[in-house]
Amino acid sequence: MLDSTPRKILVGVTGDQDIRAALAFAAGEARRRGTGVHLVHAVHPVHMAPDGATVTVEDHAVRKLGRKALADASLALEHELGEDLPVSTELVRGTAPHVLVDIAQHACLVVLQHQRMGKPMLVPSLSTTNPVAALSPVPVVAVPAEWAETADRRGVTVGVDDPDRSREIVRAALEEARRRGTSVRLLHAWHYSTAYDDLVFEGDAGRRHEAEQAEGLTAGLEAMLARYRDVQTEVVVVHARAADALVDESHRAALLVVGRHRHAIPLGPHLGSVARATLRHATCPVLVVDPVRAATQQPAVATSTTSVGSGGGS
Repeated sequence: MLDSTPRKILVGVTGDQDIRAALAFAAGEARRRGTGVHLVHAVHPVHMAPDGATVTVEDHAVRKLGRKALADASLALEHELGEDLPVSTELVRGTAPHVLVDIAQHACLVVLQHQRMGKPMLVPSLSTTNPVAALSPVPVVAVPAEWAETADRRGVTVGVDDPDRSREIVRAALEEARRRGTSVRLLHAWHYSTAYDDLVFEGDAGRRHEAEQAEGLTAGLEAMLARYRDVQTEVVVVHARAADALVDESHRAALLVVGRHRHAIPLGPHLGSVARATLRHATCPVLVVDPVRAATQQPAVATSTTSVGSGGGS
């Protein structure tokens, strides 16, 4: 079990996919935060045969593959981070979402590589990223498989709805921008009706409406922004659906920050349609934040996973 101070960055390691983009992002974030990285691979030894019969894969072989994946990822990270920032590994029995959400209670951030991000023609399938982003007690970053940090992508963009509901999300964006030494775009997208928006808000009426919304957002977030005077901020109001506006921003931003839905009922993950669409189509890393500070939350999922091996220490 991961238990360290300061809390490490948790990275999910798959056994059959290249996760170099996630490792590169985690390494950069570890340097910015001055903390180590904990790599976790979840072992689920039971698979279904094509005819529906249960096939139990040899436990030793599965664990061997998992340990190799962890060793390869650890070697790559240690090369990037050197000796000052520790890298640890853990092999855990259980389904990947449950394992990661459980261990995230002891981490500061979860980083996952989302193989389908930015690939509109790829058929959707079961995802680890979505349930972890919906249930994690700490923020989660989904990194597109093709992502590479470049000098022309420096800014952080945060999706802002209502100022009262968005304070924690904005705070997370400001913290990320401060660590990166860059600016923040506070993006608010408005859309009421496809049939009537262009008629009702045409010309000066539309410009007045957007100016009023920008003033309201600035006033509502004034106290928060005052605590981050060292971070340059820009309030941007656009006429578009929120998910469309955020995905468009992903082509220019170094990081998108979005909020997930609060858990009004205890059953099922409540990621939210905007966060889900952004995770599906964005071409830059997406940071998903709970609208309530994670430190005040109870663990989202209780699991009974059993550790089947570890290496590297905590």
